[in-house]
Amino acid sequence: MEGQNILYGNVDDLMNVRGLVEARDKVRAEIDSLNNEKRRLEKDVVAEEKQLSVNIESTVKKRREQVVSNFDKELAKSQDRLKKVRNDRGKEKNKKVAERIKEETADLVTENKNIKEEIKTYFKQKGVPTFMDKGFIYSLYYPRCLKDLLIIILTFIIGVFAFPSLMAWLLGAKKIWRALLIIVLIVLFGFIYMIGYNYAKVRNREAYEDMLVKRSAIRKNKGKINRIKKKIKKDKDEDRYGLHEYDEDIKELEDTIEDIVRRKNDVLADFEKTTKADICEEITNRDMPKIEKIKKQISETTIKLKELEQKQKDMSINLSSNYGVYLGEENMTVDRINMLASYILNGQVSNVGEAVNLSKTANNK
Repeated sequence: MEGQNILYGNVDDLMNVRGLVEARDKVRAEIDSLNNEKRRLEKDVVAEEKQLSVNIESTVKKRREQVVSNFDKELAKSQDRLKKVRNDRGKEKNKKVAERIKEETADLVTENKNIKEEIKTYFKQKGVPTFMDKGFIYSLYYPRCLKDLLIIILTFIIGVFAFPSLMAWLLGAKKIWRALLIIVLIVLFGFIYMIGYNYAKVRNREAYEDMLVKRSAIRKNKGKINRIKKKIKKDKDEDRYGLHEYDEDIKELEDTIEDIVRRKNDVLADFEKTTKADICEEITNRDMPKIEKIKKQISETTIKLKELEQKQKDMSINLSSNYGVYLGEENMTVDRINMLASYILNGQVSNVGEAVNLSKTANNK
């Protein structure tokens, strides 16, 4: 009854409309299925393109590391050898410097040794024990410089204050006993000091004063020795030490390292300029057909979707303009059309229009 009022129609007319609705719904289902398929294919394309990017990145990184690794191994070997040669050179130089110092200070060292023997023999003849021939004794009783004065001050601080106080604290007795111990220790320190004073400044004053001259000579010689050492260590002329072979090895290794670094940089530059692009092209050519195939499927699905959407649109317009305006859009479903047909088949109504009215009455109850 296309183009006529369906409301005057019968069950056959409703079945015809139902067939059209079913056909439209089938097209809608195909559209939904194709939309789902298109979304899946689009996700596959994104995943494949991401994987392509990952493959390119990881392969480039791996190939670059392989290129660098060989150079780095050779570089490490040369650097280790250079470090060893430099260490050996330093040891040899130190050895030669020590020999030169020993040679150039030999006379002064011998002179100091002889002076010390003279002092030792002299004190032995005078009956002065060895422990009294110490720098501390001279500083304490025959100070000559600021260092000696500091030694005297420190000695009295320890003997009069620090040591007595420490012993009293360790004793942990009553205050009166601690005070008594401090006094005893101070007196003992003073007594020992005076014994030393009497021995060094009174009984053997002449001997000590005679030896002060010789000790002064020793100090002067030590000063000369130190100046010689400093001069030798600061001397930039290393020709006398015979280090030429080490220097040649060092120069050769430095040139080797420089050459390795240069070749490594050249290879890396070539890698970035050419090899990297070749790797990208190789992987892209390998994986792109699969991506292009999926994209082709998306394109075909899109075209088919447009065709089905246009078909569904035409079918909907046809149904709406020829039947929906009479039946009402709420009745344009398979279930509703079956219900309207049942009213006619059951003898409740005689045509489609009465079936529609009965349906409205039933819905309003």
